[in-house]
Amino acid sequence: MPTVRRMKTKLVLMGEGGVGKTSLIRRFVLNEYQDTYLHTIGTKVSKIELTVPYGPDLEIAMDMSIFDIMGQHGFRDLVRETYFHGTQALMAVCDVTRLDSLTALSSWIPSGLEIAGDVPVYIIVNKRDLLDRRAVSDEQIQNVAEPFSAPWVMTSAKTGEFVDDAFNALAVEIVDRALRTEKARAVERGLREKILLLLAKRGTIGLKKTQFFEILRGVSYDELQRELQGLEKEALIVLAWHGPADFTATITPKGVEASRATSSPLEE
Repeated sequence: MPTVRRMKTKLVLMGEGGVGKTSLIRRFVLNEYQDTYLHTIGTKVSKIELTVPYGPDLEIAMDMSIFDIMGQHGFRDLVRETYFHGTQALMAVCDVTRLDSLTALSSWIPSGLEIAGDVPVYIIVNKRDLLDRRAVSDEQIQNVAEPFSAPWVMTSAKTGEFVDDAFNALAVEIVDRALRTEKARAVERGLREKILLLLAKRGTIGLKKTQFFEILRGVSYDELQRELQGLEKEALIVLAWHGPADFTATITPKGVEASRATSSPLEE
């Protein structure tokens, strides 16, 4: 059986009004389509649970919140600080029959990235069921996508074609980035961070000296003592001595806050 870890994610859809953002979400989350214009007032949030395999021995149970924003630029500028904050990915949507909806993404995407930071961006060219009225070429799509290294896919919320593929591909990208970031942090993380994370998990129980050496193999007593004393001076931990060479270390509320800076978005 693969190991299962949980992950909470936020995905934001952006783009002009009428391109089908709400319909794409409805198709993906509910597998439904409504053949009328669904006008979004303000923002809407939909939630879905996904299972994302990652190699032969790991599965990510993902709780994805999908944010749908009103397509007017004035509203975007008004709420973008809260709307884009904390998102793990951006889905930029345009309409295959409207060139203006594609060119508008050149302002939508930077606006989102300015708040969200370095997150993956996918461009969705919706309404492929209307290809006989196509107004955008592959070259024009690529010109918009290239500055952001954004993959693009043509979908139809009406027929469902490639909708699941687009959302699932982005979910895989989110997981891949999270795990690569976690591995990079693990390599860079020093003894100090490892101690804080261990003690944060133990809470008020703390860790005894012998337990530290069972977990942190290869660490010398001098290295451990030096790091623990430094953390105690910063009021991040408390050392309770039970004799000249035995102690229990527990984390303080300040230490818990410090440990969160090194935590992962993935949970065991």
